[in-house]
Amino acid sequence: MKKFSLTLILITYLVSQNFADIIKNSDKEGWYFSTFMGLSKSMDNKIAFNFDDRDDEVFTAKYNNRSFEDSFWWFFRFENWKNKKSRGMELIHHKIYLDNTNDVVENFSISDGYNLLYYTMGKQRNKSSYRLGLGVVLAHSDVTIQGREQYKRKGFVGHKLAGPSLMLNYERWIWENNYYFISFDSKLTFSYAVAPISTSRSEYVVAPDIALHVSLGLGSKPEIKVKRHKKSGLFFTSCIPKSRWCDSNRH
Repeated sequence: MKKFSLTLILITYLVSQNFADIIKNSDKEGWYFSTFMGLSKSMDNKIAFNFDDRDDEVFTAKYNNRSFEDSFWWFFRFENWKNKKSRGMELIHHKIYLDNTNDVVENFSISDGYNLLYYTMGKQRNKSSYRLGLGVVLAHSDVTIQGREQYKRKGFVGHKLAGPSLMLNYERWIWENNYYFISFDSKLTFSYAVAPISTSRSEYVVAPDIALHVSLGLGSKPEIKVKRHKKSGLFFTSCIPKSRWCDSNRH
């Protein structure tokens, strides 16, 4: 399922490059909201478990992201564009599962999740958008240590402010009408997280993460009310600012 979804997203991206001329080359203006579904891949990275009652465990973690299991990978974006520049917010529901567990760390994941919250700054160039995101990790850890019961706190209280994160993003629209658009989105995230592994404050895991994310999203455009067109008899319509369709219906 994961390989099929990644292949589909890559094909969609390649098609968007070849047929991008069908997209209107109008400047974005106003507030845009979009939601995305896709997948992520985390690179192998150092992980460190700090314990009170035994030696620490430090090794290279091999992660599985399970983007289409449990709660799916997703993110949403809300931003305001003006003069080809944007400011906005993004929330990514990212997840990491430790594949190479051992006799001490029997199970570990940050899967409810390794959430990434960003303040974004973007720039539009033709039909593509580029963004830099500065943000934080909100981590919800799930761990079972040898000889102990599973540690996992349910609900919102289980999320901890775990550390900083940086995002580099590329987005390209592949379809649009006067109300909505579909886009291809890819991003690199660089995160550092320190999350609890027990009720003791001196026991924690240091779990940095570097990940690639690719997805497809559906977004809504800002609407503009225009006066009734005498020939068409329409009272109102919606369109993106500066689009050719809008201009042809104004007086």
